[in-house]
Amino acid sequence: MAGETNQESGVEQATVVAQQTVPSTETIVEQPSSVVVDETVQKESEENVQNEDEKSELETSAMKLITEEPRNEEPPEEVPVKEETVANVVVEPNADTANDSEKEDVEVAKENSEPEGGSSLVNGEAAATPKPVASEESSSAPTDSSSSTELPQYLYKAMEQVAIEQGFTAGQFKIEFDVGSNKGDGFIGQMFKAFLAEGDRREVYLCKIPPLNEVRRQQFQSMIIFSRETLAYKTLLPLMFSYQKEKGVSRGEGFFSAPKCYYAECDEAAEESAIIMEDLRLSNYRMWNKLEPVNYEHARLTMQQLGRLHAVSLAMKRDRPAEFEQFKVPDLMQVMMPDGSPFEMMMIKMLTNAKETLEPHETKERAKMQKLIDNMRQEMKLCTDGNLAEPYTVLGHGDCWVNNFMFHYKNGAPDGVILLDWQITRYVSPVLDLSYFLFCGTDEEFRRRHFDEMMSIYYNSLEALLEKLGHNSQEVFPRTAMMRQLRRFAKFGMLMAIFVIPMLCTRNEDLPDMDEAAEKFRETNEMNLDAMSMNSDQVAFRKRMSGVIRDMVRYGYL
Repeated sequence: MAGETNQESGVEQATVVAQQTVPSTETIVEQPSSVVVDETVQKESEENVQNEDEKSELETSAMKLITEEPRNEEPPEEVPVKEETVANVVVEPNADTANDSEKEDVEVAKENSEPEGGSSLVNGEAAATPKPVASEESSSAPTDSSSSTELPQYLYKAMEQVAIEQGFTAGQFKIEFDVGSNKGDGFIGQMFKAFLAEGDRREVYLCKIPPLNEVRRQQFQSMIIFSRETLAYKTLLPLMFSYQKEKGVSRGEGFFSAPKCYYAECDEAAEESAIIMEDLRLSNYRMWNKLEPVNYEHARLTMQQLGRLHAVSLAMKRDRPAEFEQFKVPDLMQVMMPDGSPFEMMMIKMLTNAKETLEPHETKERAKMQKLIDNMRQEMKLCTDGNLAEPYTVLGHGDCWVNNFMFHYKNGAPDGVILLDWQITRYVSPVLDLSYFLFCGTDEEFRRRHFDEMMSIYYNSLEALLEKLGHNSQEVFPRTAMMRQLRRFAKFGMLMAIFVIPMLCTRNEDLPDMDEAAEKFRETNEMNLDAMSMNSDQVAFRKRMSGVIRDMVRYGYL
């Protein structure tokens, strides 16, 4: 169950429970093996989780420049809030503040309280006009141009089904929604917080649906993408989890790092889809501040989980070849990027902007980038062709930028990570997930110090789980094969960096409104990205982007 009563972190089919509230137990969080976190790392992790007492001060402070040594930086100025998730992150309490436990209790209570004026449904009928409105605990009023549009009835029906399956009494519960999507939110979907209430029982869920704006929904092929994520939550991830359990692999040893999903359906013809998940924030998960390059401990946890994810694919492909056929899903980037699409136009523009972050004397790097610009579509196709990566092709996450991860903290240090947004999961080389994360999420200084170590952490994690699943890594995926795959496919990280890094260097409130951008593209056939380029931290953008290009050339990937 979601909210305070839900203790599962894996994607499992929701089961009917008794009507009364289930007593809370300890959240199951994967524990990394034998990691000693020094005081510096703990301090750094705490600095990247916003403190409630500092919120008003941080909201008015100016964006600081990214320095050479992330471990010596000042605390980041804003809460790392996922751009496809709702506001109101429950903040880790400050150990130096009095009455911390009381403040945390208040925050959790607010998360589970009814939103004033929210859309609601009582006894199966709408109690008021169903439209998303900002509740009293929202951090800001909705700025998405679709915020005045009524929520679709299929979302209410989906929540009714979840309510019955979770033990609420038919005709006695109430459904309310709180607006979740704001300016700059993701291209593909919108998020809403849902409240189920019956008597003293209240639970919180997160609902994800295609964009309410029809133009945006069609331009970015949202229904095809939602169909893929529905497949991941309903079929692929549950099969991976059950396979590991049958092999005797525990949650602490295998890959179970996805949010619990209660409902996932997609009707492409009707353009209706809903995915309903647990709210991980109520289980002490937080997002990394996207304005900061990821540090060592967070990167280590992520690489470890990617190794386990890929290990399960490699093992299942050998143990259950017939069942694994459904995992061989093609890449959707080509669907999202037909000739003349807004997505293709954005990438070409951003590749050009990326090249201009280089100094005039960096002629080798500039020439490599121009070649990539001239052959962008072909390079994208080659990188995402799973047949070219055989026999090492795996089901990858597909979208490994930092806003798609949530970290669990203990004593101020991260000790677990959950992977969100499986919309473009695909059957490709395992290198795509690795290069995407390391070249988009970290900076040049981090890669200089830790790139080889991160690859070893990944491979050791993959090797350990393969052994538990009964396979020899030297036969299934030798380390030498991984190095060859890096040289062949790692430039995919460059193709993603030119798109992701500008967003990482731009505050959420300064990102373009995607509904407005879609409408303008329909009218003018031009995608204007000036808002993002002008509003980003130009010093941080130039430093991080040029660092990616130099590293790509240095490692021989570009």
